[in-house]
Amino acid sequence: MTDVQPKTVMSGRYQRAFTIAVVVLVAGWHLAGGGGQLLQYRPDYASFAFQAGLWLVMAVAIAVGSVLALRGSLDWRVAWTLAAVALAASIASAAASPAAQMLAVNWAWGSAGWTGVLLLHRRRLSELAAFLVVEAAAILGVQAWDGLDRIDLAAFLALLAWSTGAQIAVAAAVKALDAAADRAAAAARSEEAARERAATAQIIQDARHARWLALQESTVPLVAELAAGADPGDEQLRVRCAIQAARLRRLMAEGDELPGSLVHELHASADVAELRGIAVEIETAGALPPVPGPARRVITDAAIAILAAARSQARITLAAVAAGIAVSIVADTGSVVLLPAADQGVAIEHQQDGSMMWAEARWDNR
Repeated sequence: MTDVQPKTVMSGRYQRAFTIAVVVLVAGWHLAGGGGQLLQYRPDYASFAFQAGLWLVMAVAIAVGSVLALRGSLDWRVAWTLAAVALAASIASAAASPAAQMLAVNWAWGSAGWTGVLLLHRRRLSELAAFLVVEAAAILGVQAWDGLDRIDLAAFLALLAWSTGAQIAVAAAVKALDAAADRAAAAARSEEAARERAATAQIIQDARHARWLALQESTVPLVAELAAGADPGDEQLRVRCAIQAARLRRLMAEGDELPGSLVHELHASADVAELRGIAVEIETAGALPPVPGPARRVITDAAIAILAAARSQARITLAAVAAGIAVSIVADTGSVVLLPAADQGVAIEHQQDGSMMWAEARWDNR
């Protein structure tokens, strides 16, 4: 597990903890607040059984909503269905409460509001606000039907500000905490991605430096021979110089993260042959798959060996095949050229036909 995974998991745990806190708050309010108020004013209800039944209906809505919220499977249809059930129970309880005491004995207003918080706190805040507005308007409508004076209106507004303000504040706090947890997880992912990119770049740089050191082992003796007076016109010496020059150009053209790296490296390898007057053609057929660096070096080593021995012309064709890529090389070498052994999933075949040599390097990506 990478460093970012625990941070992402921790973010999910924080969000789950916020949901648990809301569930505990809503369930506690319904049991202690709504239930306590229901029992306190039991003698004042025309039908205590009806009020108790509504309380149980709302308790079921809270229980179902809590389970789904904790599972993370509370979609908007179910959430709004349960919210509608709570709203209907609240209106029915208010309508069945004594007219003169409705605001005092109506336990359902607060429970329904908190049920809305439970069901809608993961959705847009405007949805919860709309639910609370509809509930408040319905309660005000019941109060107006029973008779509404200035004292009743003042009491209604006071209860509205207290209950709705607290409910909106809790929902807003959960959203703010969720946003903070998401930002922390996003920052952790970005930091981990940056570390991975830096580590990859260092690996590529180290590998390229190692290849540079390996190339020096074969290039330095050659330069020493030339400095000691070796004949530059010697054919074998010229071939060795061409091979080393092509390998240097390939090293500079290597780009493990670039698309078409093999094509770029073959072009760089062919530059040295073209400087010697060799006509080199490079063609591609089909959408070429990416080839890993070690396999590319086996293919380009074969191409470099043939190009260094070419007398006047060479042709390189890259073709996408079902299993990977096939690189065909034809050149007038005059004789068979020693090619690198098969390695890194690259198989090499060759044959000689008079002065023309044909070779194929095939890489299998399976």
